[in-house]
Amino acid sequence: MNQEEFLLYRLTKPKKIWLVFLTIASFFLLGCYLGLRFGAVSYSHEQLMTVLQHPLRDSAVQDVIFDLRFPRIIAAIMVGASMAQAGAMMQGITRNAIADPGLLGINAGAGLALILAYATVGNLHYSQILLICLLGSFLSAILVFGLSYQSQKGYHQLRLILSGAMVATLFSAIGQAITIYFDLSTTVIGWQAGGLVQVNWKMITIISPFIVLGLILAQIFAHQLTILNLNETVAKNLGQRTLLMTLVLLGIVLLQSAAAVALVGSLSFVGLIIPHFVRMFIGKNYRLLLPLTAFAGASFLLWVDLICRIINPPVETPISAIISIIGLPCFLWLIRKGEHI
Repeated sequence: MNQEEFLLYRLTKPKKIWLVFLTIASFFLLGCYLGLRFGAVSYSHEQLMTVLQHPLRDSAVQDVIFDLRFPRIIAAIMVGASMAQAGAMMQGITRNAIADPGLLGINAGAGLALILAYATVGNLHYSQILLICLLGSFLSAILVFGLSYQSQKGYHQLRLILSGAMVATLFSAIGQAITIYFDLSTTVIGWQAGGLVQVNWKMITIISPFIVLGLILAQIFAHQLTILNLNETVAKNLGQRTLLMTLVLLGIVLLQSAAAVALVGSLSFVGLIIPHFVRMFIGKNYRLLLPLTAFAGASFLLWVDLICRIINPPVETPISAIISIIGLPCFLWLIRKGEHI
């Protein structure tokens, strides 16, 4: 066993992997089933099975399940997986257990770009929203990374966190000012609250390939992320070009997060709490951690979306409100444990 294999073995808890996988899979399948049955209008098990067995038969139940609920479930799976995995990658890159994609100012950058577009152009197509969010997130991430890098001292994780917080605050303030000046509150309030109400098959067709690409690329570079997470000195001794690999991994985080934000709007805490809880049982081998984190994130958002639909039907509770209620106690628990910079 060479040095790399020994380190990877030490970072993995192999006896718990299958138990974690089966637990997540159970919640995932149950969430999909309940998500198809319950909402503003609920259906019996027999009605659902009839529609699934005869998908081409025209009926009101078939319209709701296939045209409304299936897209929402797929979007919840995609967004939950991408945001949770992006959070795990950010925590690995920064070696900080309470990091999330918001550290790069991704949400704030995408939000500011989208607000500017609405103020200048007006109505936007789904593909335009995706491109605008990607552009805003990319420029924000470049600014954050540029501020955190010094030519003499190099790149440092603490400066990345501070720079991200500063840029996110600045962009949020500018976005609010533009929203008030151009009276865009009703236009952007749904995006700011986050949600799956407006998701349809066309949006998923356009945006989901970017999310899938990000998930695949993350798995390809998972081994390198494991090495980078150990220690910069150790990573360099193992032959890794740490700065280049950091840029590549941040690019993947950017792609995943921006695509998810374009699909459902601004969401917090998913990339923070899910990776940490999975890591408690799996360890820090990212070849295992990333796919299980994505699976757990998908399951988590399925259940959150279900709660948003059934808590006060037919009115939908904002998804960000439910996630915040769950995420804030988890964040405070992490602070109490001392999982900080």
